[in-house]
Amino acid sequence: MTSAKKKYQLLCKINKEIPLFLTYDWYQSLFSDKEWNVVIVERGEEVVGFLPYNISKKKSFTLISNPMLTPYQGIWLNYPQDQKYVNKLGFEKEIITELIKQLPKVDSFQQKFIPEFTNWLPFYWEGYSQTTRYTYVIDNLSDEDKIFDEFKENIRREIRKAEKKLKVENSKDIKQLYEMKQKIYQKNGEEYPISFEFLKKVNDFVHQNKCGELLVAVDEKNNIHSMLLYVWDNNSAYYLHGVTDKRYKTTGSMSLLLWEAIKRSSNKTKAFNFEGSMIESIERYFRAFGGQQTPYFEIKKTSSKLLKLLNY
Repeated sequence: MTSAKKKYQLLCKINKEIPLFLTYDWYQSLFSDKEWNVVIVERGEEVVGFLPYNISKKKSFTLISNPMLTPYQGIWLNYPQDQKYVNKLGFEKEIITELIKQLPKVDSFQQKFIPEFTNWLPFYWEGYSQTTRYTYVIDNLSDEDKIFDEFKENIRREIRKAEKKLKVENSKDIKQLYEMKQKIYQKNGEEYPISFEFLKKVNDFVHQNKCGELLVAVDEKNNIHSMLLYVWDNNSAYYLHGVTDKRYKTTGSMSLLLWEAIKRSSNKTKAFNFEGSMIESIERYFRAFGGQQTPYFEIKKTSSKLLKLLNY
């Protein structure tokens, strides 16, 4: 293990406020040593910033990109206490620029940054581009009645309908979710992009670390209508992955599972993040749960002229 990884590991053990998708354990558990690395900046013996990344080969190109089921990546900064705003911006420029300079030379860089990251100017000055994406976040889980009241009427109606006919149970059978997903993709003539081995790794990780649950909505005959995997850290819960059997699309089962996940999250963390989508129909559905529209950055840079041409 490199010294940077060791220091990163120690920091993540000490600081429990680091988002789940930026933790050492997330990367070390889900990816081989060759598939990920981290750059860090220190002041004295203290790590003041880090950027973990996944690196892969595609044909002859070397890429840094977001892996499946890791919705957010990016930079985490350890700010000095009681810092003036003007000094905060200077600190961000200095540390972010140092992190960028340490990144390996690759043909393409692409990461979706955590919503808390708001200053991408140092990337702009280094030749990167940015696309603003959106998620929806319920940022206060303390009042269930108020949360439910903020849902659109059709969502409330779906949930009430589903509660009469379905029950929500915990499951560890990730193979069932995989098979349901695979069946849907096959019917559409597409290939499900997540391997069973990787999906199982994620499911095993969240159960072993007690930072997630796999929920299932079943009827009285034990037919599975929907499945939902969500995870959490100290600051937020996140919808991660889900599926609905096409035979039961109108039963409200996914809305019921999301509502159950939101309620359960109130005992574990502060907020619920729907993990966003730029697909219009999915955005419309998530928006109906009354969360705050929250921007986050997708930051990119293509260094290879050949890859630029191919992408064009």
